[in-house]
Amino acid sequence: MKNKDENSTKALKAGVWYTVSSFLRKGISFISTPIFARLLSKSEFGSYSNFAVWLSICAVVCTLNLKSSVPRARFDYEDRFDEYISSVTFFGTAVTALFYCIVIAFQDFFAELLGIDAIYLHVMFIELLVAPALDNLQAKHRIMQKYKEQVALSIFITLSSTFFSVLGVYMLKDKLFGRIMGNEVTNTVIYLAVFIYVMYKGRKIIDVAAWKYAAAYSVPIIPHLLSNIILGSSDKVMITKLIGKEANAMYSLAYSGGLIVSTLMTCFNQAMVPWLFTKLHQEDHEVIRKVNRYYVTGFSIVVMGSILLAPEIMWVLGGSKYSGSEMVVLPVMLGYGFKFAYTNYVNVEQYEKKTGAVSVGTLIAAVFNIITNLIFIPMYGYVAAAYTTLAGFLLLLVMHYFISRKYGFADIYDNRFTFIQLAAMSAIGLALQFLYPYVILRWGLAFVLGIFTLVGIFKIRNKYFV
Repeated sequence: MKNKDENSTKALKAGVWYTVSSFLRKGISFISTPIFARLLSKSEFGSYSNFAVWLSICAVVCTLNLKSSVPRARFDYEDRFDEYISSVTFFGTAVTALFYCIVIAFQDFFAELLGIDAIYLHVMFIELLVAPALDNLQAKHRIMQKYKEQVALSIFITLSSTFFSVLGVYMLKDKLFGRIMGNEVTNTVIYLAVFIYVMYKGRKIIDVAAWKYAAAYSVPIIPHLLSNIILGSSDKVMITKLIGKEANAMYSLAYSGGLIVSTLMTCFNQAMVPWLFTKLHQEDHEVIRKVNRYYVTGFSIVVMGSILLAPEIMWVLGGSKYSGSEMVVLPVMLGYGFKFAYTNYVNVEQYEKKTGAVSVGTLIAAVFNIITNLIFIPMYGYVAAAYTTLAGFLLLLVMHYFISRKYGFADIYDNRFTFIQLAAMSAIGLALQFLYPYVILRWGLAFVLGIFTLVGIFKIRNKYFV
């Protein structure tokens, strides 16, 4: 019983520190966004957003997403975990090198296809060659609950890349060049240092069995992750192609308004997965159901609070130059709420190694998103993209629920409670936008929601983690 309590307390501490770390990192990004929005032209801001989307897509495809296998490998490679990390890291780098060779051979084609200058293609792939090291090391830190190492490394990378990005934009005449080189070159140098450390720590490069294990687990998830990126970011690429870079800048800045909600969703999930996997391993489903009720309620409150403060968030981010983009914030926030909910089902599917099933549902939703974007963006502009993404996330939630039911995992959560909570969140969120003219009332309600959230955190802590 003592060990169980110690593990729960450690999981809580890790969760708190992941949350603090994520807020510090995203807080830096949040603070720097108004700087970039004011120093860059709308065209340059839109171009960098397009580059960032393609970087995230290539990071999944070209590395085979091998980092996804690390949490599960913690249980299957417990006695030689460091060797697994180093061999899988080398594997990811080798595969990325093959993709890079293809890009070099058809450089002009890919530059035209992605809408990225050739020089930035090289910057992207040189970074991706060493990026798997950091991804795998951070995944190891999370599953081992080494939150101090995770926090320190994450904050250092964010501070360094942001500093040199701002410096590049401020000092160089070509602002886009300064933005990309300042961020990506800094990241590449740090990733290279981490790569050397991982190789030294594991001292294992070639392990065919580990490569097969990692590929068998991770590759089926790639369509899921790509589809998620399509749902969350392809809008920016399509807006750029269909309307223009300036419209993409308006949309991208509004999407940055959801940074707080996105950060909470990511850090909550990173903190919860080790705890969830442990409870699933122990078959302690009743505790999972109870904790998840608080979990879903807490995140719904965060979404509603963010909707309440949307006018102030958008003013801080872009100022009057981006007036009108606040219309995107509501569907973005609600979309994160649905994404948060279906991620709970995805976590269980991944633990049970049903990664192929995870991808099928997400791929369908991604195709739905692309088709609806092609139809509605030319008709209604960039605002339509936020609503098609919201519809895609809702579709994903329904599909992952039925996928979980098919494999017998759905009852791990209190599904009735979850869907009622999401319906209430949506209805209240839609109503809250009518309060935008009433500043004092909105801030008062946001304060009350914050108190409820803190009370909930202490309640769950005292009941399940102490």
